[in-house]
Amino acid sequence: MRRLQQTIEQIGWTRNVPRFGTNDIVARAFDAMSREAHDCVLIVDGVDHIQPAPLAGIFTSRDFLNRVAAARHDPAKLRLGDVMTAAPRTLRPRDGVAFAINWMAIEGFRNVPIVDDLGRVLGVLTVWDVMRHLGDVFDEIEATPRSAPAQSDISEVINMVDLGGGG
Repeated sequence: MRRLQQTIEQIGWTRNVPRFGTNDIVARAFDAMSREAHDCVLIVDGVDHIQPAPLAGIFTSRDFLNRVAAARHDPAKLRLGDVMTAAPRTLRPRDGVAFAINWMAIEGFRNVPIVDDLGRVLGVLTVWDVMRHLGDVFDEIEATPRSAPAQSDISEVINMVDLGGGG
């Protein structure tokens, strides 16, 4: 069970998540999500979308469905800054995996940005990262030797039951 006591840094996270600015168009972000099989893109402040930059927001497939498609907006004319989740809650590499799993489950997050101590984006802890880790945990549990349960013979208990009526 030591695996659940590890940090996010020890299990890893998705680092190559596409990054865009608040003025970039939703259609470009959604194209990158589709092309690179990501469930989100990170919205950063600054010109350089590759180097660690301060996090402005996150735009997920859920944001696309709820804020773009459901509202029948044209993604080719809509800025990410208008539909992103601004200032999302984040985790740091030193945060515990058990905390992250519990938090993601309770809050319903499938993607949580990972930032350094200065708030610069490092990547995203995804539900897939968590599932991969839990698979390792369950493999470890399965490989752990267990003692065999004691055999019991319930017929002896049945024979000792007093059905009453006697003296």
